[in-house]
Amino acid sequence: MPTIDQNKSLWEREYDWSHGGDEWSKPWGGTDNVWEYVIFPRIKSFLPARTIVEIAPGFGRWTQFLKNHCQRLIAVDLSSTCVDSCTHRFADSPHVVVVQNDGRSIPIAENASVDLVFSFDSLVHADAETLGVYVREIARVLAQDGAAFIHHSNLGQYRTVLALAGKLPRWALRAAQKADLLPSLHRRDVSVTARWFASACRQSGLSAASQELVNWLNRPVYLLDCFSTLKRSPGGPEQVVCNRKFMQEAEQIRSAHPTRSAVIS
Repeated sequence: MPTIDQNKSLWEREYDWSHGGDEWSKPWGGTDNVWEYVIFPRIKSFLPARTIVEIAPGFGRWTQFLKNHCQRLIAVDLSSTCVDSCTHRFADSPHVVVVQNDGRSIPIAENASVDLVFSFDSLVHADAETLGVYVREIARVLAQDGAAFIHHSNLGQYRTVLALAGKLPRWALRAAQKADLLPSLHRRDVSVTARWFASACRQSGLSAASQELVNWLNRPVYLLDCFSTLKRSPGGPEQVVCNRKFMQEAEQIRSAHPTRSAVIS
């Protein structure tokens, strides 16, 4: 599974960024669609915000929208390639500050100074150790009435299934994968589950006020990812929702609003 060094190598030197990350929005018909119909409805109650921190912005796929809803935006990424791209892309937005980090910290953000910490389609590639450090950093920088919206892996929920699949003969494993009977890894780490993430938040004085488990580019039976909304109060109610129609919703969005923003064919 990807380590910090492996992620840094991939996103800094190996990955072809010629499409700026918009290629990952293809199932929804474009990046504009993902923002308007997937992300914004889930975070709009936290906007506008004075200060937003975005973790792992890549080439600014979501930064371009977030910057319009805050007085200050701090974007942190471990890849110098991504930092350089975002610095250039948002040079005309003086309230956007782009900083390279070590893949687990939120530099320059002061204690209790951030109204919204945001990460989407990036920290799914982080393991439990990395996420645990980020949770502590979020607890440090989050304002008393602030919130965090973090998209992370839930692959660990299927650890047993994956372990059993690993014992299959090679031909049977290939057949199961071809038939889409197993959870797709998509560079996720088996150490991360939604339940573990909620526990890590509680240990840092935060509450996973809501968690939405979704099937990400896979069969509805496998809820591969999780959208966790974090609050400062550790004793607050925690709600878990299983959304097995997430990719069906993507198809509906793409059909209703085709080819918005730059995507590959």
